Amino acid sequence: MEYIRKSIYKLPEIRRTLLPLWSSWVLTAIGVLCGVLYIFLPNLSDGGSSALVGGIIVGGCSLLTVLCYWLFGDSRRPYSRELHAVLEPTYAYYATAQEQALVAALEAHDEKALEAIKRQAKPELALVRYSDREERCYYSQLTRVEGKRYVPLTEIIINKNTKN
Repeated sequence: MEYIRKSIYKLPEIRRTLLPLWSSWVLTAIGVLCGVLYIFLPNLSDGGSSALVGGIIVGGCSLLTVLCYWLFGDSRRPYSRELHAVLEPTYAYYATAQEQALVAALEAHDEKALEAIKRQAKPELALVRYSDREERCYYSQLTRVEGKRYVPLTEIIINKNTKN
C-alpha cells in the first residue's frame, strides 16, 4: 500500500494535505490564553519574572503540540487539486485467477465489469483505490498480496468522472 501512496504523490494534480491554518492558530491562542491567565492570577505566580517564564513555557508547549500534529498526525493524506478533495483508500480482494479480467477492466475503465468480478475475503490480489467521497475519480492499482507487502502489478490507472 505504501508504494501506491508514494506513486500518487508523484502525480502533478496530487499533493499532501496540511492542517487547516485555523487549527494551528486555535492551539496557539489557547497556549497564549493559558500564559496570560498564569501571569495575571496571583495564586499561580510569585512574581513577574516567573510568570513570564511560565507563559513562555505554556506557549512553547502549545506550539510544539501543533508542530507534532503537523509532522506526525493525520495531516498527510493525498489531496486532489482538481477535485478539491482528500482521497481515501479502499481495498477489494480477489483470487489470483481473476488477474487478467481485473487488468482488462481497469485499463478499459469499465466499472460495471469490475463490479461483476467476484470478490473474496482472503487477500491474494488487492485492488487499492484512492477516491474522493463522491467517487468522481479513482486512482487504482492492482497489487499482489505477499504477507503484509503489496507488490504492484500495474501502474496507477486514473479513471475520471466515473459517476456523473
